[in-house]
Amino acid sequence: MTTPTTVLFVDDDRDFLESKQVYLEAHGYRVLTAESPEAALTLLEGETPAIIFLDLMMEHVDDGFRLGYRIGKDERLSHIPLVMLSGVAAETGTRFDGEAGGLREWSRLARFLDKPVTGKQVLAVIEELAAATPAGQPAAV
Repeated sequence: MTTPTTVLFVDDDRDFLESKQVYLEAHGYRVLTAESPEAALTLLEGETPAIIFLDLMMEHVDDGFRLGYRIGKDERLSHIPLVMLSGVAAETGTRFDGEAGGLREWSRLARFLDKPVTGKQVLAVIEELAAATPAGQPAAV
């Protein structure tokens, strides 16, 4: 029996977390969730997911980038691809991805997705990153 791939979502929106968890578990993934950077760091003490999805804005507007940076500094976790999720474009009309080159590099982002994001979009990113990232190797940025 194959162990399911584990993904972690860090987001302060419980509905978002629940919808992605239900969708991805139906597709055979093991889904972990955390509603804050602190909860994610605690969870990561005992778990090593294959991919981590981070909401950009939680309690603070840059929580996702800060958490990504901290994960990247941890030798045990630094190989895990990080995907930033943000509703900035929907709220401001400005896409953050194109202007975030330095921030993407600083926080080691493999991808940046604008919210709202569907389960199908998330699944496609997981499959792409899982195929492109052998276990223990850094993700392509």
